[in-house]
Amino acid sequence: MKIETLKKIRIFDGLGEDELSSLMPYLKVVNFVKGSYVLKEETKGEQTFILVKGKVRVTKDLVKGFDEDIASTQKVLATLSADLLPTFGENGILGQAPRNANVIASVDCQLYTLSKQDFDRFAQENHKAAYYIMKNIAQVLSERLNTTDENLVKLATALYIAVQN
Repeated sequence: MKIETLKKIRIFDGLGEDELSSLMPYLKVVNFVKGSYVLKEETKGEQTFILVKGKVRVTKDLVKGFDEDIASTQKVLATLSADLLPTFGENGILGQAPRNANVIASVDCQLYTLSKQDFDRFAQENHKAAYYIMKNIAQVLSERLNTTDENLVKLATALYIAVQN
């Protein structure tokens, strides 16, 4: 991956060229074929992902505890395209929290990963850069939480209306 590409990735905002150069060896390329799961909801992982080629669907299983086919109970929350260099799975480098959603390759995809172990090594030598990455991840996760809250209110409103009729 080139420095110019790294500069466009939101979680790396505020990092200088030297810091980005230091980060590059920690980024590992991985490929996924169409239809494969990049992340599975409720599994634990220690990586964050950067989509550089292809498209993925972010889905969530909305029905729990029934013997339904998972594909029939999943809702597509978002479609991410490589042209925006999106990141996902940021919780992976924050700790071992379960994944909040599925990420499925819509087409053949190329991604870069950053593992928690590699991020921690990078952070030991680049405190300021690690601070910026963590701050940026916090902002991304906060925005996603706000969107989730808005969607929950819409869902609760729809359920309330349905029950009233």
